[in-house]
Amino acid sequence: MGLDKIWVFGEANGDAVASITLEMLAGARDLADTVEVFMAGDGDEYAQELGEHGADVVYSTGDLDGALQGVAVASAVAAAIEGGDVDAPDAFLLGTTQDGRDVAGRLAVKLDTPVITNVVALELDGDQLVGSEPVFGGTTDVKTKNTSGKSGIFLVRPKSFEAEGVDGAEADTED
Repeated sequence: MGLDKIWVFGEANGDAVASITLEMLAGARDLADTVEVFMAGDGDEYAQELGEHGADVVYSTGDLDGALQGVAVASAVAAAIEGGDVDAPDAFLLGTTQDGRDVAGRLAVKLDTPVITNVVALELDGDQLVGSEPVFGGTTDVKTKNTSGKSGIFLVRPKSFEAEGVDGAEADTED
């Protein structure tokens, strides 16, 4: 493999994990030895499904009591990375959704690192993750990587990867 760890922003639609999350898990499994999920709310109820799609650990913020996800998730992720409570990921993948964009923008400010957006494919260049983004109406792809030396933040478009289970066990959960 290339990267040690990738975090995926986990989103849910009611009682099921959102398809964009499962798609990103499939893409992340091909790029890193460890794939973990960071989500708002209670991760326990989604740990089985996330584990079946390759997540090793699910970190969660706990109940947000109706608050917006962006503030809580970005703060929790930044605190975990900067506080040394966990090993920082090499990259953080978020779906191009309303909540994904909100978290990415706020996290970029907190970590002082850029966001690479509109990603439709990911590949490794040595030990760095490179995103491919279509330009000129999709006729050309450009490749972009984070050179800040910090965890890369990538906003991934839906359907960029095919969601596939791996018959994994339930993911561990941590609040």
